[in-house]
Amino acid sequence: MRVNVINKTEFLNEYHFRSLCLLYFPQAKFPTNDPSPYSADFTLERLPDGTLYASAFLHSPQGESFGESYEKDIVFTVPADDESIAAAITGKAMLNAGKKLFGFVPPWGYLTGLRPVKRARYYLERGFGENRVTRLFTNDYDVSEEKTRLSIATARKETEMLSGITPEHCGVYISVPFCPTRCDYCSFVSYSNKKLFSLIPQYVERLCRDIERTGDIIRKTGFVPKAVYIGGGTPSFLSDGQLCDIFRAIEKNIPMSQVTEYSFEGGRPDTLTPPKLALIRAGGPDRISVNPQSTCQCVLDAIGRKHTVEQFFQSAEAAAKCGFATINTDLIAGLPRDTRETFAKTLEDVMALGFENITVHTLSIKNASEIKNDNGVFDPVGELARNCVSYAGETLGAHGYAPYYLYRQKRTVGNGENTGFSLAGHESVYNVMMMEESSTVFACGAGAITKLVSPDGEKICRIAFPKYPYEYLEREENVGEDAIRRFFEKQR
Repeated sequence: MRVNVINKTEFLNEYHFRSLCLLYFPQAKFPTNDPSPYSADFTLERLPDGTLYASAFLHSPQGESFGESYEKDIVFTVPADDESIAAAITGKAMLNAGKKLFGFVPPWGYLTGLRPVKRARYYLERGFGENRVTRLFTNDYDVSEEKTRLSIATARKETEMLSGITPEHCGVYISVPFCPTRCDYCSFVSYSNKKLFSLIPQYVERLCRDIERTGDIIRKTGFVPKAVYIGGGTPSFLSDGQLCDIFRAIEKNIPMSQVTEYSFEGGRPDTLTPPKLALIRAGGPDRISVNPQSTCQCVLDAIGRKHTVEQFFQSAEAAAKCGFATINTDLIAGLPRDTRETFAKTLEDVMALGFENITVHTLSIKNASEIKNDNGVFDPVGELARNCVSYAGETLGAHGYAPYYLYRQKRTVGNGENTGFSLAGHESVYNVMMMEESSTVFACGAGAITKLVSPDGEKICRIAFPKYPYEYLEREENVGEDAIRRFFEKQR
């Protein structure tokens, strides 16, 4: 998609304007290698009287132009600096141009960030009432009333969950980025190549050494782990012996006295046999994920997910017998061949199993996934995905599940979001610590990112492990330790 920007101010950048285009063109690529026949023109400048001016024009394949401009200051619900005003007027101009072209406004208004709830929580924790935060979202950001209510409810729950988390608390993430096969929608760092599988023994050995070093860093820096999360990939794809090695490394090296949740992302039902589930529970984790994405076999087939619906029910029932305190499941709205009826049945199926924690994702199409726009999954409105997400929120709420964390992604069908719902007492504090960037999280393994947060929460430093197994195994083992030490020395 062609995007032309005339920006005569010091505010915003090219990335911001491209992100605005994704609100209506989630499949767009930049700068010119996208087949979309649409284009956009933006202008942002300061007028002689000091007022900021913005315009946005969208051009259709038929040569029509639809646009809007602002030559006045926006009246904000809360005090705003010039950069916030610049973002508002360009965002509102884009929304008005898009509404003229397509006939609708995206549910999240012009917000393009990953963490909309962080905005709501920021103001709520500073004494702004819910009515004022509601006006901020609906008036200033043009967010729909439904998403505004969701943001405020999630922010309230996050604040409650984080009330007992101090700057000394941290999370620990262990990455096992291998899967038996790769699903077509997947864009995560996960490896399903048989040649790479030969690296697993060496990977596990190296991972255990990283866990040992991480435990040493945690003790030296005075942190106290609150949550441990083993994710992937599909960690349950590993052999029993390899899993036991990881469990032993965690137990031996990570201080566990104040850990309140120990999670294992089982994921693929075809890897979660009764013996494997029993081994996982015996290894320490008290929370597990069993993820079908859908309980409609034709949908599973359409997305290249190599397990059956029956395997999901079998692994779910087996997990329930193993004594896990919380079982989570992930669903995806907007999958190819899914319908409102089949999605509703999937939701009914997982609730009937008694799962305490249900995450509802909206399909996001990334460059690394096999699903592309030629599958017909994208349309500007994304009506099916949006309706399914709304239905899930209403249905789960009526059955006692409340939203406790939320995040958004780019190139999401229907401009939707991913929301974790939970019965009381079964929320994941790790998810909130990670997503809201409120606490330090130490990470181990390929593709993992250590996130250091200063005690005042104002500074964040990220230290990434290499994504690919060969690079990870070849990297010097103490890389990153000096950066961690320097970061916390500066905070003293």
